[in-house]
Order: sequence, then structure tokens, then C-alpha cells
Amino acid sequence: MTCISEDFLARIISILYQKLTLSAGQIAIASRVLAQEAFEEKAKEGKRSLDEAIRLATHYLGVSAEYSKENDELKISISPKQNVCPLQEICPLPFFYSEAINLLSEWKSYPIRSSNNKLVETSSGKCFFQLRLYGD
Repeated sequence: MTCISEDFLARIISILYQKLTLSAGQIAIASRVLAQEAFEEKAKEGKRSLDEAIRLATHYLGVSAEYSKENDELKISISPKQNVCPLQEICPLPFFYSEAINLLSEWKSYPIRSSNNKLVETSSGKCFFQLRLYGD
């Protein structure tokens, strides 16, 4: 629990990225490290299904998410808690989900860019991103 809003923290990160020295790569690494810390104990219990790994990541984040798997691509859509996300360009969620899947399931994954060269797209009030899956 924190005494400040999530929006405030997101805006601070956005300013660090835009005006100081925080990079998109650092945000991606931090997101992966957070997933490792969050699921370290669960990962020791053994591998789970892809569905369960996604469910655990979604529950940890406290968001509402839907997903679909087509061939080797996983498409995830999230209903954000706010209308406008200041982190769109540097969203940590694709990396968090990817690392959770890598740790908790038999699958390996990594975020992929859309045809518009974006990691995260928004439409109809939802955020969308894709992960490439391999393994199983």
C-alpha cells in the first residue's frame, strides 16, 4: 500500500524516461526482475499451464485481462485502471507477463512489436500487446 496514486508514480516514471536518463530497456529489465521476485517461490513448486501462469501474473497486477493464443503468438488485452496511461511507450506489462510465463510455465516468451512498431497499442479503452511463444 502506498500513500500516493498509481497515476502519480506512472507520471514520475514517464518524466524520468522523457527528460532524464531512465531508458525503456531499464524499465523492461526492472519489470522482469519484479516478476522474478514475485514468482520466485511459485516457480520452485514446478511448471504450470500457460493459462495458470497468465492468471497468476494478472492476479499479481490486480488488473482485468483477456488473452488468446494463435499458433506461436499470445495476445493479451488489459482494461487499465485509468483512461490515459502515461507509460504507453514504455509499458512494463509485456515484460512482466513474459517473465511470469518463462518462470511459471513450460513456455518461453518475449514481447513483439505490432505492425505499427509498437509494443503496446490502445483501442476501445483497452491496452493490447503480443508475446511470441516457443517451447511447450
